[in-house]
Amino acid sequence: MNTYLLTLIGLSKVMTLLASLHCNATRGRLNKEQMAWCVPRNYEVTKPPFLYKREGNQKMNLHFTFSIREISEVRDSDQVLKIPMYFTVEWEENRLVVDEGHRSWDDDSTGPKDENTEEAETLKHLWRPNLEIYGLEDFHNHKILGEMAGLRITKTKFIKYDTKVTIEISCQMDFNQYPFDKHTCTFQVGSYFYNQNSMTCTSQLFDPSVESDFVERNLQHHIAWRNLSSEKGVVRLTSGSYSACGFEVLLKRKHEPLVYQVYIPCILFVTVSWISFIIDPKIVPGRMSLLVILFLVIINVFNNVKANAPAAASSRLNAIESFIVTCIFSIFSAIIEYAVVLSILTLRPEPKTTNTYNMPNGVHRDIKPRIKERLFILIENPRILDAASIIIFSSGFIVFNLHYWFIADYDQKITESEL
Repeated sequence: MNTYLLTLIGLSKVMTLLASLHCNATRGRLNKEQMAWCVPRNYEVTKPPFLYKREGNQKMNLHFTFSIREISEVRDSDQVLKIPMYFTVEWEENRLVVDEGHRSWDDDSTGPKDENTEEAETLKHLWRPNLEIYGLEDFHNHKILGEMAGLRITKTKFIKYDTKVTIEISCQMDFNQYPFDKHTCTFQVGSYFYNQNSMTCTSQLFDPSVESDFVERNLQHHIAWRNLSSEKGVVRLTSGSYSACGFEVLLKRKHEPLVYQVYIPCILFVTVSWISFIIDPKIVPGRMSLLVILFLVIINVFNNVKANAPAAASSRLNAIESFIVTCIFSIFSAIIEYAVVLSILTLRPEPKTTNTYNMPNGVHRDIKPRIKERLFILIENPRILDAASIIIFSSGFIVFNLHYWFIADYDQKITESEL
């Protein structure tokens, strides 16, 4: 019984509101004391306004306004951006009947002049465009006592609908250059049903970074904004080509924290491994334990970075993983070098007395060792290999770092998922 009564009350309110929006057909004119605008009795909510325009001008434009304060979240794992914004769409409704002389157009107490502020529920009784946000993951309207939305009717027969929303959009990201990765995430909105021959769009973006009181949220990325590029202004689907408007979010990862957390420790581990070259190879526990401990620690660092880094689509290593693998290989090479030195000390034959020969012409002098005999110098004194390794290992690692930090190009081609 209560449900039935509530339903009747709701229907009566709807009918009352609908009746208040209709013009007085019997008088053929507006009641200037009550209404600044109204809809005709033969108004059809399901028909778009451009069908009632004269031939040759049957095209409609939607104007979007995006007022953004920040990016609240960037989820690398899901490749999703969460954007709270004030979302406004405006279109012309030429079927409205407007009393241009009504006093409410000059009143700015509830909004700008030449505009009438209405309840958001009024939109249910007017034609509204079917919109599509490409790559939309979630669309959430904010509510307190009621929905945070408003409707304005202009003196020039335009309808403006504004609402506070939080939008989650998908963004194709490429993490092959992590942590130097950059991405461009595109927000595109347009008509769901009418193609570009019937409906076009324009948009305006309010960049939050130009505001004097703008404070960027503490995220892992530097964020910049720009208008939608011209080549993305049209979305081509199997059903046709559709006009799209929106903006682009430029993401550039902050790699500085990883410099202190990962890069510098790995460089120090490799540098400490060079100390093993000056330790007496006969002190097996000291030299071997140093290298093995460093090797195991840097393996653990690699596993932690691999677990925390966003997953890349390709199977190849990203930038930071490539750096750590190089450090692992450097320490492992130091272990192999020590194994070679230790093998020489353990397996080399006992030193023999060097033979001398007399020249047949009667000139007596010692003959220098042949090339093969010179190779035995390294076997007799394996510490020469340690001395050479200090120079080779350090020079190679310095050259690698110069290339990694100053020569390698981590900028990617500008696409939808890159900066």
